[in-house]
Amino acid sequence: MDAEWFSLKLVVRFLFAISLVAMMVSTVHAQPPTLLWSDPTVETVDIALSKDGQYLAVASSSGGVGQVRFYKRTSPTPLWTYQAGVRFSSVAISAHGEDVAAAVDTFPQGRVFYWKTARALTGTPGPDWASKNLAGAIEARCLDMSDDGNYVVACGTGPNVFYWADARQKSGVDVATTWNWEGPSIEAVDLSSDGDYVVVGTVVSTVAYWKNARSLSGFHVDPDWESTSPDHRVIDVAISDDGDYVAAATGPLVDLSVHYWAGAKSLAGDPPHTWYYGADVPFTSVDMSCDGNSVIAGSGGRFVEGGSHSVYFWGGARSLTGSPSPTWVYHTDYPVWDVAINDAGTYMAAVDFPIDTVYFFNRQGNLLWQDQAISGDKLSISCDGGTLAVGTPTVTTAYLFDTGYSTPCCGQAPPVGGVVLTSSNALGIITPYLALAVVAGAAALIVAFAKKRKA
Repeated sequence: MDAEWFSLKLVVRFLFAISLVAMMVSTVHAQPPTLLWSDPTVETVDIALSKDGQYLAVASSSGGVGQVRFYKRTSPTPLWTYQAGVRFSSVAISAHGEDVAAAVDTFPQGRVFYWKTARALTGTPGPDWASKNLAGAIEARCLDMSDDGNYVVACGTGPNVFYWADARQKSGVDVATTWNWEGPSIEAVDLSSDGDYVVVGTVVSTVAYWKNARSLSGFHVDPDWESTSPDHRVIDVAISDDGDYVAAATGPLVDLSVHYWAGAKSLAGDPPHTWYYGADVPFTSVDMSCDGNSVIAGSGGRFVEGGSHSVYFWGGARSLTGSPSPTWVYHTDYPVWDVAINDAGTYMAAVDFPIDTVYFFNRQGNLLWQDQAISGDKLSISCDGGTLAVGTPTVTTAYLFDTGYSTPCCGQAPPVGGVVLTSSNALGIITPYLALAVVAGAAALIVAFAKKRKA
């Protein structure tokens, strides 16, 4: 029996050694991301990454000369560049990079420019169409496009929302809007994936919402609802892919918060928010997962000194009510200027400024990696989270990263097992389970051997 016990001890020690190694490996920090490329020749006023992560559009301006630059994931050399004597302030791209829109904020000559078949263009192509003079600046966060590129929405810091249906069929100059709205000054706009639902945030503390946007027409089309729940100027908005969930961030002065509306399609009049969070938190940005169930927001006094410099995350957002605490909060050293989340809500990024750090988290709030060499203020992420674009305002560079992590996009069937394991995260995910399995196996051996001895 002594020999049997000695053999058992050796087996158990071996199993626990494997368990210890597995647990040690699981605590090793994730590998840094792969920098695919950077372009130091462009000032990124706005940046837009296609949902599939394969194409990138940049709006830039330098010395009064504006550019729209269009890249492929594989190269920092643009496939094409359009240059004009105006300042491009915002840019949007379709899900697969087939279409691009860019807007100008040179008052009083605000216009939207549109390129179709963008992936096939080269050289210095002019736009397929340009809108009429919108008589107001179209700034960052004031331009969006449906996934198929056929619907475009813009807003101004002036009192207007502009919408173009059948964008891929238009051509020429001075193209009129399909419909528009004259309201208070607009700060941000977001569009559902099919282009049928529009949400905007205003400087007078309201969020306005349109449904059936693709079939609307006319001048001054009133929203289906306009909520006065926000407590201050709405600085950013987000809408779920199906248009049924809306989030807004208010800032940057006092009594500030994140607001959320569930069941947006069925609301009317002046509906109260479903939930909100924050007081005296100078929020700067907000984003949500494709299903509206995960919300991320950044704070930090983008326009004023002081404030809480943090990233906030709410999981299960669709079922929350009242004033729920965030699922987690990550404090940063400097103001968070932008946030971005992938479709599934599994991976998200934030960037603080002026001191340079890009942060990348999972939905549990774990910091998977950070890059402290990028002075960025704008982000765009692919739908799977595997590609991240970062734009910089002062250091004239655009960056494109392979994050090392991905989860299937909305509408894609998950692989067997449910999670995409990339080279950098696979071991970290499976080793805790390996450790548990080894411990369980060791315990089972001890119990079995003890029973044998009693017998």
